[in-house]
Amino acid sequence: MRTLARFSILAGLLVATAGRGPAWAACGDTGVWLQVLGSGGPFGAGRASAGYIVWVDGVSRIMVDAGGGTFTRFHQAGATLADLQLLALSHFHPDHASDVPALLWPRGGSLRVAGPSGSAGFPSVDDFLSGLFGPAGVFRVLNGRVMLDTVTVNVADSEATDVLRDGEVRVRGLGVPHGSVPAVGYRVDVGDASVAFSSDQNGSNPAFTDFVRDVDLLVVHFAASEASAGAATDLHAKPSVWGQMAADAGVGTLVLSHLSANQDLDENVAHLRSTYSGPLTIASDLLCVTVD
Repeated sequence: MRTLARFSILAGLLVATAGRGPAWAACGDTGVWLQVLGSGGPFGAGRASAGYIVWVDGVSRIMVDAGGGTFTRFHQAGATLADLQLLALSHFHPDHASDVPALLWPRGGSLRVAGPSGSAGFPSVDDFLSGLFGPAGVFRVLNGRVMLDTVTVNVADSEATDVLRDGEVRVRGLGVPHGSVPAVGYRVDVGDASVAFSSDQNGSNPAFTDFVRDVDLLVVHFAASEASAGAATDLHAKPSVWGQMAADAGVGTLVLSHLSANQDLDENVAHLRSTYSGPLTIASDLLCVTVD
């Protein structure tokens, strides 16, 4: 197992960094950091919906998801669209993708966007972006202003898809079970540091456990209760399932995100602890976590 992550909760504090220009939220200016932009779900009650930044040496390199409210948090964090190498979208529920137009407007330039293949009920990443920014798209005003390089992760593939490789940075995506919704979990490796994102899923695919094996940080979407039944369990893993996955995969630290105001967080954490005894932290908007 890799070295366990150390945590620094620096949410909301803005600091000026010499030579960098605008002030930015206090993730460190060296090494690899995870910053939570949105720690809530569709019922976040004051939390922005799902969104995360991976900072590398003080540069906002990778963004995962862009749910409602993440546009505001993105700029509060001091992240810069021009610095992003990749926007990785897990699936096309609004609490994961609704702020994509706000993020891109009114800027120009180019950006790689990864996302899932489609289904009868959901678009592929190409169709999603075309519906927003194509010649007949809702936000066609951005057509031709932003050049988007798309990478599709076929959610039916049993092997992970490389969506970005650049020097020490490697990002892979793997389809995860989220009911009938095509969804992707992501893993970001930067040298020896690693962060993985579960996306919304029910935890039933053992390939995902292998995918996140020995990862330093695993961000899980902790939306269901242990008492969940029926359709809910087809969408979201129970706390004990997350705990067992983390223990089996030997992850360094769990970050619990995608939280809702109506869940009993203490009770859910107790159920997670029945199967996992390692380090964990509860996500909050603008939380920074450093990975050594």
